This record gives sequence, C-alpha cells and structure tokens, in this order.
Amino acid sequence: MEEKKLSFFKKIRKSIFDFDSYQELAAEGISRTIVYIVLLILIFGSIISAAYTIKFLQIINEAKTYIENEISEITYEDYKISVSFNNGENAYKIDANNLLASKVIIDTQDLEEEQINEYIDEIKNEKNGILILKDKIILKTTFSSNTMEYSYETISQTYNINNVNKTEVINILSSNEMKVFTVTFFITILIYMFVIYFSNILIDILLLAILAYIVARIAGLKLKYSAIYNIAAYSLTLPVFLNIIYIVANIFTGFNIKYFQVMYSAVASIYIITAILMIKSDIIKKQLELNKIIEEQEKVRQELKQKEEERKEKEEQERREREREKQKKKKEKEEEPMKEPEGNNA
Repeated sequence: MEEKKLSFFKKIRKSIFDFDSYQELAAEGISRTIVYIVLLILIFGSIISAAYTIKFLQIINEAKTYIENEISEITYEDYKISVSFNNGENAYKIDANNLLASKVIIDTQDLEEEQINEYIDEIKNEKNGILILKDKIILKTTFSSNTMEYSYETISQTYNINNVNKTEVINILSSNEMKVFTVTFFITILIYMFVIYFSNILIDILLLAILAYIVARIAGLKLKYSAIYNIAAYSLTLPVFLNIIYIVANIFTGFNIKYFQVMYSAVASIYIITAILMIKSDIIKKQLELNKIIEEQEKVRQELKQKEEERKEKEEQERREREREKQKKKKEKEEEPMKEPEGNNA
C-alpha cells in the first residue's frame, strides 16, 4: 500500500487542531519529520529575523534623530573619537531598552581606569549595553556575561575608516550602504536563529520523546521509536508558533512572560499525552470493531457449516433413496423370469 503524503501546511493544521491525526503523523518516515522540523524552524527564523530587522531600522532612525538633535559635533581622527553634546555635558547615558542595548553610555573624555571600570560595571548589569569611549567601544550582550572590547584602530583598518564627522555619520545612516547592511543583518540573524533554535529543538524533541515513551508504556502501547520521535516532534508545532508570537511581542513592546519556557514545555507535553491517549482509544475502538467482525465471521461460518451439513445430509438421504430404488428395481427384474413359466403351464 502506497504511503499517503501530507503537505507541509496540512501537517501544521493536523498537528495543532487534529489529535486523531497523530496516529497518521506517527507513521511518517523520520526523514520527512526532520524536513518538517527544518521548514518549521525556517519559518520561525524568518519571522523573528524580520521582526529584529524592522526594530533595527527603527533604532537606526532613532539614532539618526538623536544625533541630529542631541549631539553638536562628532570628530574622528587618529583612531580617536570625540563627541560634544548640545546640553554642554561631557558624558551621556541613555536607557535605550531596545534591540541593541538596554543602556548606552557615551563618554569620550580622557578617563581614569577607575571611571572606565564603573561604566563597564553599569552595562554589565544590563541585558545588553554599549559603552562608547575615546579610543574603543565596549559591548555587553545577552549571550555572554563578559564584555567585548573593540578598538577604533582595529575597526578603522578593517573597514578603511579614516575621518568621520557628524554630517558623515548622518549620511551613512541614510545611505544605500545602510540598506545593504540591513539585508546582511537580516541574513545574519536568520542563520544565527536557525542554528541556535535547531539545536534547542532537537534537545526538546529528545526530552519529549522520553516523556512520550513513558506515557505510551503506562497506556500499554508498544510504539516504535520512530513513532515516538514523530509524536514528540509534531507536538512542538503549536509551542513554536506561540514562541514566534511571544518573541515578536517582546521585540516591539517589551512584553515579558517570566515562565514562558515552562508553558512552552507544558503545551507540548499536553499534546503528547492527549495524542497517545487518542491513539490508545483508537486502537481499542478498532480492536472492538475487529472483534465484532470476527464474531460475525464466526457466526457466518457456523451458518455455512450448518448449511453444508444439511446439504450433505440431504444428499445422503437422496443417495440412500436412489440406492433403495435401485435395489427395488433390481429385485423386480430378478423376479420376472420366475413368473413366465407359470404362465406357459396354464
């Protein structure tokens, strides 16, 4: 029997809305399930990368407006930068709370090491932070507890940047090169999201497969390992889409759910337990139907057997009747010669 192929979007619909279909999805080949997961992660990565890119463009526009309104002059020569502010301050701190940083500190004066360390401690306490100094830039990201330091000399030699002023910075933020950078930003985020999330989701599938195995054994089902893997994989469909909604909302509004990961795992676990119980119920239902069919077949077999016995009994009676008739005729034939002599004597 040829295996029925389901399209990618039908699998999404069935894995979210149709628990009965999990028996069909469990019978899929492992390779098809892996392709499904890859496509699902590509959708996830594309949407999240697009959201980050849109937010990035918003930040670029905000930075451009900030430079135009708050900064009076920017000069960059001999691998050193100097920033002057309209309010006359020598240093400026921005609680950005956006994609790139939770805090931005700009201070291009000649600073003591103690003051620099204080600034570093400030951005270390944030999820993301940027510290712009006279001769270097220091970054703190969510992905590391340590800071990363880049000297302007290294950046200048890498990107061939010599002299920069306020007007050039604004022009750079408005140039076509920025569009190219935006595309590069999108692709970089997409690759990053795919690699990280693919690794995470494989671990999630493994853990959920263990849960699926335990639930199946408790339910008295002996499922193939491939079927258990498939059930675990498809159970993540709804959590992945919920994760997309949550991350997009977090990017644009800062909305945060403290125990979202717990909810993520709980939804997948509910799908696994429900799917396995539905499979168990379906097997019991099919077993009952099979038993009814067997009973009907047995009943029909008994009726056929009885009819066959009646037919044989009738044939036997007819045979005996023919045998008696045959014996009777034979006897009459034997008696005829004995009757003829009596007639002649008369």
